[in-house]
Amino acid sequence: MTPARSAQHRQLREDHLGASTFIEKGWNLIANGEFIAAEKALTTALLLAPSDRRARSLFGWAQMRQGRLDEALATLDGVLAEDPMNGLARASLGYVCLRKGLYREADDHLSRASRQTRDPKAALYGWFYLGMLHADLRDVVEAERCFRKTISLAPNFIEAYYELGRAFLLAGEVGEAEKAWRGGISANRFNVWGRRCAEAIRQAQTGQEPRSFS
Repeated sequence: MTPARSAQHRQLREDHLGASTFIEKGWNLIANGEFIAAEKALTTALLLAPSDRRARSLFGWAQMRQGRLDEALATLDGVLAEDPMNGLARASLGYVCLRKGLYREADDHLSRASRQTRDPKAALYGWFYLGMLHADLRDVVEAERCFRKTISLAPNFIEAYYELGRAFLLAGEVGEAEKAWRGGISANRFNVWGRRCAEAIRQAQTGQEPRSFS
């Protein structure tokens, strides 16, 4: 069988339509912070369509948010080797580098993800993870800029309000931190992140440091 016919045969065997249901389910689970369940859904998607790059990118995302950074790195590197313009894999790889303390590499990947226009979700998370990068570096001015940009792109992305408040608190700006968290509560008090913003205010008022969930 020629390579062209082999590729065609593989495509016919893959069920991309069936996989799309599990890809969407995986994305929704990731957005809700249910990363183990997301990995299971995306595993099913990849059994149906092993070559689907969106499924593989999200699978790498689910791995990285469970702290399995080396596995995620291998998954995301594989996607980018095939598709260097894949913004979602690029943003996720930037987060992996951030968590590994590779700040220069993280900044490069996240800046590229935030600037691309092919995938709005990738740009959104590129900005969000850039905010986290600058918060880690105690650059509250740049962290605020990135989190504000995230919120402007997605006003209901309450996690950005939460992390913005944490960045202010780490810089000793308690009043600004509470203001950011109140913004998150106002945007959606029933969202899990809205509830975490409310809890963060209570913790800060008693001298505690709200935890990072990212």
